[in-house]
Amino acid sequence: MAIISDNQINAYIDKLLNFVDGLPMGDNGKAYIRAKLLVDFLDTWQFDDEANSFTLEEYLANTSNPRFTEVQTTYGIRNTTQIERWIEGFKTALKKARGKALENHLIELDNLHPALKAARLTKSLAAITRAELFEKHGIQSIKDPEWNNQLKEILGAEITFSKEQADLLTKAPNPHQQTQASDDEILIVEELENRLAIEAVEYKRKVDELWETHKFDPTYFDSFISGPLLNEFTKSVYERIKPLNNQVINQYLNLSLQQFKTHTPPKRHKAFLLNYHNTYWFPNVMEYKENEYDAKYATHVWKHYNNHFHLFKEAFQKIYDDFKTGLGSNATPPATNKIKDDNFNIFIKALEYNYPLEHAPLSYYYQWRDNLSYLKKEVLSNLIHLEQDARKPYLNRLKFELNETLQHCHTSQEELNNLYTKYETSEEELLRNRSYTNALHIAINDEPPKFKDTFEEGFNPDTENIQHTFYNFHYGKIILSALDFLNEQAIEYGFIQKEETPSQPIKNKPSALSFKYINKVGGYENITDLLKSLKKNNLVDEKTTIANFRSIFSGKEIEQKIIWTGNISELAYFIKTLHNTAKKVEDTKQKQWDITINCFDMANGTFLTNQKLKQQQAPANSAIIEKAVNIL
Repeated sequence: MAIISDNQINAYIDKLLNFVDGLPMGDNGKAYIRAKLLVDFLDTWQFDDEANSFTLEEYLANTSNPRFTEVQTTYGIRNTTQIERWIEGFKTALKKARGKALENHLIELDNLHPALKAARLTKSLAAITRAELFEKHGIQSIKDPEWNNQLKEILGAEITFSKEQADLLTKAPNPHQQTQASDDEILIVEELENRLAIEAVEYKRKVDELWETHKFDPTYFDSFISGPLLNEFTKSVYERIKPLNNQVINQYLNLSLQQFKTHTPPKRHKAFLLNYHNTYWFPNVMEYKENEYDAKYATHVWKHYNNHFHLFKEAFQKIYDDFKTGLGSNATPPATNKIKDDNFNIFIKALEYNYPLEHAPLSYYYQWRDNLSYLKKEVLSNLIHLEQDARKPYLNRLKFELNETLQHCHTSQEELNNLYTKYETSEEELLRNRSYTNALHIAINDEPPKFKDTFEEGFNPDTENIQHTFYNFHYGKIILSALDFLNEQAIEYGFIQKEETPSQPIKNKPSALSFKYINKVGGYENITDLLKSLKKNNLVDEKTTIANFRSIFSGKEIEQKIIWTGNISELAYFIKTLHNTAKKVEDTKQKQWDITINCFDMANGTFLTNQKLKQQQAPANSAIIEKAVNIL
């Protein structure tokens, strides 16, 4: 029988509680799940799957069966088989909850204009990844790719339906559309402005609401407008005119072409600010009052649109000329048909997860190298066959998608090198002279461990860290290699002089090293008492030594970070109380969060940033933290 120790059970309960804290649900729902979890694990008689010769399902199906007279139980969960059964039940309940939440979300979206609904769903579909949610909360062993696939199918079907509705309502006024004559047909430039307003709103919400994984990129709209939006624009024009007769096509193209003269960016700046405002608040109607923050952001988007407006005008002019010369009857963009994206799609698909899901990290490493080789050949072939004015948008589109994927890389070369040093090896030895005794070599050549594997005797607890670090670093490196290649082609064709590619995350040495304790008389004793209080309340690691803890109050460089076992809101409140409220340390001149990042690591693996720490609310145990700080 694989009996689990109390420490192992407590460790697993802590992981599950951290996961529950991050679930997108209300406090009451989380409180119920926490309570049920604790009761099931610690305070309820549980069916012993290993001691009984029959399953719990068989017993519940017929409890009066004489065969089930001596049912073996344990008080609380005590073995691995019980945990596996509990996990399956938990996953089933979670799937039901997710399904209900999805149903409610789709009902809510039905109130949107179909065009807006399709755009909103498209952005949601791009952002959804099961890996982000589970990896964020440190529970990488619970894998459910089936849900991810089901969700994509559901949202994909909804998007198709919404786009069909939008096509039927093309001539209907857009709910947030602001035009001088509401009865007039919305022509191509107005549609383009509407699409840009939707993208501006969606990007801002993504940055505001998903700030942990999405940072504001000032070059985002430069790449988006000149790449994906231009490609989408060209395709949409051809799709629009495809079912029409020549007379209607001619009328539509002529009127739309005139808009490129009357709706130039300098003339439409104020109109776009209003469009952005109404799109942001749709379906609610809010009086427009210009504020500096929103106007500055919308103007930033509009500036990039102004820079690339000529590309849309030239692309539309070419469509019009093609129609006049008899090419328009096919209603198919000639340049687009020549583009092959098979290898690019394979390259992106292989980077769907930013940590190893099923196979050994080293196998992904070799697969990515081969994929990059095929991608380069495909890009070179496309560039040869594309017309000159289609090459730049093509390269911009690829770079845009790669940069979107790159943001999931968060491992530096230094972190990987530290592991090589720790295990007395190097990447060259790993790739050329594999060792069957070195723990790092073994981990990188093995598949990711399953939950039950972590309880096996001799299991290296550093395995997941090794695999994730190696995988995530090379995940970013292969994307950067692809971006470098695309930039080389852009230089070759004269699109750019020199393009700087995004760099790997670098951990810079902070200008402020640690806090400086004000009370120098008897201070050592007070700091000792503070550490005891934090340990008692499970806020710092039990193994923290007083010497290491004192160093964070020395004003000097520290040798070892303190492991914070509480949550991030508790750490932020501890620092706010220590520095801002109680003023137990010297004023750091707004560098308290830099010092915090330099002195503390989260036990659950959460990556600390200034923005995360600043935005935390006071935790439920704020009084306990205040009492601990006042010991100083």
